[in-house]
Amino acid sequence: MASGADERTASLDGKYLASAGAAHSLGLGWDASRTTRGEHRHQSDTLQGAPAAALLQDYTARVDRLALFAQDEWTISDTFEGYAGIRWEGLRTGADGADLARVATTSSVASPILQLLWKLPGKNQLRLALARTYKAPLTSNLVPRRYTVNNNNGPANPDVEGNPALRPELSWGLDLGWERPLGQDGTLTLSGYAKRISDVTAQQLYRDGADWVARPVNDGDAGVAGIEVDLKSPLTLGGMAFELRFNAGRNWSRVEQVPGPGNTLAEQVPFAANAGLDYRGGGTWGAGANFNVRGGRTSRTGRFADGVATYRGRMALLDLYWTRKRDAQWRARVSVANALGGKRKTGTRWRDADGATVNRVLTWDMPASIRLGLECAL
Repeated sequence: MASGADERTASLDGKYLASAGAAHSLGLGWDASRTTRGEHRHQSDTLQGAPAAALLQDYTARVDRLALFAQDEWTISDTFEGYAGIRWEGLRTGADGADLARVATTSSVASPILQLLWKLPGKNQLRLALARTYKAPLTSNLVPRRYTVNNNNGPANPDVEGNPALRPELSWGLDLGWERPLGQDGTLTLSGYAKRISDVTAQQLYRDGADWVARPVNDGDAGVAGIEVDLKSPLTLGGMAFELRFNAGRNWSRVEQVPGPGNTLAEQVPFAANAGLDYRGGGTWGAGANFNVRGGRTSRTGRFADGVATYRGRMALLDLYWTRKRDAQWRARVSVANALGGKRKTGTRWRDADGATVNRVLTWDMPASIRLGLECAL
């Protein structure tokens, strides 16, 4: 058997800016890209006393994207600044292969872009933005090549294939943010967002003869919302100067076509926090630590009571580093990734209309690793 995949991307973008009086700055631009992915699988199986069975699969998927935009940055007053524009984006996807007639989709959308900045007393700022976004499908999700499971194929462990008819996701989003300076170099930001997504991408499970198969499909609408806090500030402890970084966010989502509970977007992390502390040591040596934690979640697919639920366990990572300068060019570095080690559990559960269930639970080891390096500034 011989198989492989190859993906290439080419892009071209540009922007032209021009002043239109003291209060306006006009901008025109474009952003174009083409992504091509090819996959092949050539397999020949011979059974004793039976002729050889050959499997020849060659697929090519393409995603072409072109965006044109025009915008005006307007200084309304000493207190208010506005940003208004329009963006047109076109998308064309296609897939073909030796045993597949060409499947192509074409879509486009014109989207307004509106943003308002309000400068408050004390150098505080309040931002409000409204935008429409367009999310193209991954080329790997367009290729209909099937990845077969040879180890206990079932509803909780299905084969996987792409969908050449997959359409892009389109969404409206509203963002609100408050920014406050902290001292000379620090900032504090509180923000929230709400988004409405149509043609959301979800996994469809179906039977193909004796095999279970999962593929991505467009499955209606979803609502998404979240809040986030971001802090960056210098910190002095015991006469030593540090730099503190902290970020935390809480996210919610609801897929309307899927009954609850657990009808959330599969890729969304419900809670995540990141904290870091860096020490520069007067320029000769430095050290730091970064701690990241992500909450676990359960997500369901399927429009009916029966369907698949996937579970991703909580994950916590601690990274450490130490550096020392030898001279103006050379620096030694010691870093430890995932110093806590540990495990992460994932699971899949399928339940049919009669209440019968199939469970599949995996536990992933997350070992710590250490790296020694010598860096040279050129």
